[in-house]
Amino acid sequence: MKRGTRQLQTAERLTGLRMRMTALLLALNVLGLAGMGAVALVVDERQRAEAVTADLHRTASTAVALLYYDSGALLLDKLYDNAVAQGSTAVYVYEANRTDVSLVFAHPARLAVIPPPTLLGPARQVHAAGGEVSAAVRDDQSKTVHLLAVPFRHADTGAVAGTVVAVADPGPGQAAHRRLAVALIVGGTAFTAMTCVGGYLLARRGTQPIADALTQQERFVADAAHELRTPLTVIRAVSERALADPGVQPDALRRVIKATDRLTDAVAALLTRARLVAGLRHLERQRFRLDQLAEEVLAETVQPPHIATAYTEATVALGDPTLVRIALRNLIHNAVQHGRDGDTPATITLTVQPGLVTVRDDGPGPAADLPADTGERFRPGSPGGTGLGLAIARWVADLHGGTLRLTPAEGGGTEALLTLPPDAS
Repeated sequence: MKRGTRQLQTAERLTGLRMRMTALLLALNVLGLAGMGAVALVVDERQRAEAVTADLHRTASTAVALLYYDSGALLLDKLYDNAVAQGSTAVYVYEANRTDVSLVFAHPARLAVIPPPTLLGPARQVHAAGGEVSAAVRDDQSKTVHLLAVPFRHADTGAVAGTVVAVADPGPGQAAHRRLAVALIVGGTAFTAMTCVGGYLLARRGTQPIADALTQQERFVADAAHELRTPLTVIRAVSERALADPGVQPDALRRVIKATDRLTDAVAALLTRARLVAGLRHLERQRFRLDQLAEEVLAETVQPPHIATAYTEATVALGDPTLVRIALRNLIHNAVQHGRDGDTPATITLTVQPGLVTVRDDGPGPAADLPADTGERFRPGSPGGTGLGLAIARWVADLHGGTLRLTPAEGGGTEALLTLPPDAS
């Protein structure tokens, strides 16, 4: 239950980390898109305003150029025939008289009705001052339009003879501007959603090594706690008993030495596994005689009164002999420790064939809840004897591209099947 709780807490922390990384990426993306979108809209608005102003100047200049006098009379016939003066921009011509200016030409284009005083005011101002007047005015529907009033002069006297007023509707440009804004919002939202999904996937992929490292750390701590607690407890209990009863000290010392040996093996196994998991111990492949190595480990590990029998074939393997030695020693040691019934000496049978090493004992057999497929992690200290040593043996098998399985043996006992790819050369 505690391990499950720790794993749940680890998963929650990783999920929180991934969500924070995704949120950070999302915030940066939103800020970047919002900034670029705002710049794009400002630039587009300015360009459209400049385009309207340029169109007003072009239309007004064209209209001024088309006006001429004949026998002192202002003629407007060219305005009726010119495409610019008759285009989408409204054109009004005001001619000056003795007291005021009066409208003599009007091409309202498709604009809404503009109140006469709105046009008359700039026309009078230009006639009086002689300069240009540019303003944003409203039509009778309270819609803003852009107005430009420029003077035209009499050909003979050079005096200001009137005013040309050009009026443009910014509506089409504003509609296009709104469409651009909508396109930017929709596109930015879609891109943000894609970025959010992609950012989470990247965060998940990027934090997976962290998740694996945390899982390995939790397993290492759990294994260390289990493997070290029992011998330490035995040493303390036996020592306290020996202090209380000096008569049992010889037997207590033997038990302390045995527990110390177990503690030493556990520490060595923990360090070996930690180095394998951390990548500090790399696989150094070389050709070696698997049968000879297995026989050496068998002779070193199985001591009287236990009985060891070896059936080997000349087998050459390709791998790391140091790691394979550790795996074989752990398998044989596990068979000695758990492959006997009570005080009866263990009987160990070692079989080596090309690509396969079998370690068999005559014990009670594997635990009923132990899966035959050791693709699952070995559970240290379970009744079937699956401890840390077997977990390291499985790691060695995985590193060499092999497998490790524990199966019930025919006639009783347990078989540990370690497969190692043979040397293909």
